[in-house]
Amino acid sequence: MKRFITGDNVLTAIREGKKSIFISENDVLTDVAKETASSHGITFVKTADELSAVLSSEPAKAGRIQGSVKKLPYRGLMSEDEVTKWREEFPILKNVIHVGNCSQSAQSKRVRAAINSYLDNWLDIGMDWEGWVNEVNLAKAEFAKLINASPDEIAISASLSDLVSSIATSLDYSGSRNKVLVSDAEFPTVNYIWLAQQRNGAKVDYVPLGDNYQTDFKDYERLIDEKTLITSFTHAFYLNGFKQDIAKITDLAHSRGSLVMLDSYQCLGTEPVDVKKMGVDILVSGVLKYLFGIPGIAFMYISKDLTRELSPAVTGWFGQKNPFLFQSRYIDWANDARRFDTGTPPVLTSYAAKAGLEITNEVGVEKIKDRTDMLSAHALEAALKHGLKIVSPLDVAIKAPTTAIWTTHKMPSHDVEVKMRERNIIVSARGDVVRVAPHFYNRVDEIDTVMAELAAILC
Repeated sequence: MKRFITGDNVLTAIREGKKSIFISENDVLTDVAKETASSHGITFVKTADELSAVLSSEPAKAGRIQGSVKKLPYRGLMSEDEVTKWREEFPILKNVIHVGNCSQSAQSKRVRAAINSYLDNWLDIGMDWEGWVNEVNLAKAEFAKLINASPDEIAISASLSDLVSSIATSLDYSGSRNKVLVSDAEFPTVNYIWLAQQRNGAKVDYVPLGDNYQTDFKDYERLIDEKTLITSFTHAFYLNGFKQDIAKITDLAHSRGSLVMLDSYQCLGTEPVDVKKMGVDILVSGVLKYLFGIPGIAFMYISKDLTRELSPAVTGWFGQKNPFLFQSRYIDWANDARRFDTGTPPVLTSYAAKAGLEITNEVGVEKIKDRTDMLSAHALEAALKHGLKIVSPLDVAIKAPTTAIWTTHKMPSHDVEVKMRERNIIVSARGDVVRVAPHFYNRVDEIDTVMAELAAILC
């Protein structure tokens, strides 16, 4: 759906002291918006060239070039000896600096062994559906433990897109409460799913990104209203790690009658998540980033009360009370979160996911957060020292481990990723930036090396 930028949007930007408004290729600028922006010196930022001009004209904006890092107290919950011991679990770390964890974490021995155990079971037994389904259920239980949920509140599928689609097709958009509120910080797949529901009456609206690549809570206050059916928002922006205030957004949405769906994919495992305390209705995440898993599996928490109210149109035989009844004349959804399961479960990836989740739960998210916050602050300081252009927040309290470095002024981000790989350093390119995203197993000296090499390429 096209988004119309109106004069009111421009006036809001003016009141907030902004000099530019971020827009996408699909946005439509009204004549009033153009005239208002022109008369107040507001620019619309869309392309890399336009962004370059903004960064050049506003060198101190959002800490992109200069500023000071706001750290969190480092408690040292993991000793260096403990980190060294855990590094042995990840063989690639012997020869490679792996800071692309926002895209894919390093392979662990346990995950590799878990995958091999499935292959061995398949080889020796041939068919062990009872054992395989049990492994799926064990993976659900391990995910439930991570977020303080019950296993019967967890659904599983091959991708986050499948699970969100299951929710999206469960909702009724025929009444006056038919707005779906998303943001420009979402990973695009989520917004595509909501946009696809426009044919069923959904009205999709957006919380915009400011020119600091962050959302503003005031926009949630402005946009969540009596028409909002569900507020779907990301825990952290995939591009630069900006973290949203989950409690504030959830409380606001619920106070106005909106459901809440949280996409925690971009930071789960580095940020404590308690779905009961947070009060979120739905949480979705995959495991290939900070949870040491692989592609091809995703999990969803859905509160028990909400589960009983929804009947998904995206379904399959494992979403039924008894998948092995093999009747085909009626739908008989399961009474718990299994009703959002679809077809044959992702067995092989469940083995891998369970092993990765076990590592996370064994190390402890509090320890992981303490260390990744420290490494995140160090990455910001090192980037500033080398004169790199930072697109992430300088306040670690509102930042996931990702530190985004703007590259397009020198070369495409993918080319930078390739050049870093030649130096045995794994970073993750995305759009106009490369992302440096350490995990608990990284060392401070590795972050120094990463930023020095980036500076050699970009400065």
